[in-house]
Amino acid sequence: MDRAISPVVGVALLIACVVVLGAVVGTMALAYEPPDPASAVLIDATVDAETNEITLTLDRGGPLDVRDLTVVIQIDGRPLEKQPSVPAHSQTGFLGFPTGPFNAETDPRWTRGQSASLTVAKTTNGPLPEPGSTVRVRLFEDGLPIATVETIAR
Repeated sequence: MDRAISPVVGVALLIACVVVLGAVVGTMALAYEPPDPASAVLIDATVDAETNEITLTLDRGGPLDVRDLTVVIQIDGRPLEKQPSVPAHSQTGFLGFPTGPFNAETDPRWTRGQSASLTVAKTTNGPLPEPGSTVRVRLFEDGLPIATVETIAR
């Protein structure tokens, strides 16, 4: 009689193991979150508080077409009164012409390793970066966030 019960117990244990393993794999699959889309694009920022120049370098991702981008800048948590539009020649709230792909006269493709900059005007825009200010720049492509960078103005 003991021999007749062994296959039944063995099959029952095997089924139990499969059910438990299936539950573990299912739980892991449902708990998986795909990486944030912003992680595909990485930018670096530097801010010169003396000249009010903000320089962005595309470190990873791209190429990006700046005609599809929206740039939003905050200084110490407060948005600039006038946000930049890209690409541009010159615009209210900013001095001179932007550089790199932010300039409307250049190739609008922003490639890895390439820098773009703009200068916040002291008299027609604010808040202005001061040494130690936290500057946050967010990039949106067709309205969707693709990158955020924070840096300290120097």
